[in-house]
Amino acid sequence: MTTTLLIDADVLAYQSAFTAQANIQWKEDLWTVHTDLALAKTWIVDRLETFKKRMKADDFILAISDKNNFRRKLNSEYKANRRSKFAPIGLDPIRDWLAEEYGTVIYPNLEADDVLAILATERPNRKDKRIIVSIDKDFKSVPCAFYDFNRGELHETTKEQADHYHLMQTLAGDPVDGYKGVPGIGVKSAGKLLDIYGATWDTVLNAYKKAHMTEQDALMNAWMAYLIRKDEYNNKHKQIKYLWMPSCFDEKQKRKYSHLIHQVTGDLDEDLSRQKPFDPISF
Repeated sequence: MTTTLLIDADVLAYQSAFTAQANIQWKEDLWTVHTDLALAKTWIVDRLETFKKRMKADDFILAISDKNNFRRKLNSEYKANRRSKFAPIGLDPIRDWLAEEYGTVIYPNLEADDVLAILATERPNRKDKRIIVSIDKDFKSVPCAFYDFNRGELHETTKEQADHYHLMQTLAGDPVDGYKGVPGIGVKSAGKLLDIYGATWDTVLNAYKKAHMTEQDALMNAWMAYLIRKDEYNNKHKQIKYLWMPSCFDEKQKRKYSHLIHQVTGDLDEDLSRQKPFDPISF
């Protein structure tokens, strides 16, 4: 059986761009920012070869996030805290180079994380073994093999473990990504709640209700935390077919939230990209 690495190229592009960037002082009050793209490219090539060697892989696929993100349509605060941060100046040309040199996979309105989750869960009877390569802990919510290259850890996550992690993230939230869970509940306490009362939607909903929050609040955070899988995506038309719903929901409960789901399924051609810090402000 061959092994294919599914690599988070967003992380590679950012890390290499920061590695290649330096501040230069020309005189007392004059500073500029400099980047060496050759250094960034060499860093990436070395990383790719290292990944292949460590995982004994035959090939790899690089995924990049689309500028549009369906989660921003549902929640305008999703990753909004990153708008004011300056990206490294070499980021865009490095992404262009990755696409030209290796080819990159981009799906409209999806993050690289979603693309990798889709590729990792498609064709359960496929002949190749697929391993996601990233540093993002959210891949623990996907039933797949995941190599965390920062920690040097390989995780083989079952569906039960992935679903448990997703509910834990729904309870705890992720302030880094701009969505908050139940106040006072962190990752550890969320895990304990699920272990004691069961890894079910009822356990999640009860915690939200005790905090005087609604079922829609809980469901919105579940959507923010969930990575799209193959069955939920139309690969031919590059569209989301439907969003995750608790397995306990009946048709009436699903219809209750259909107006939200319809905002991001099918064609989604509006501009949901974030304004970059150096872009001119339009009024």
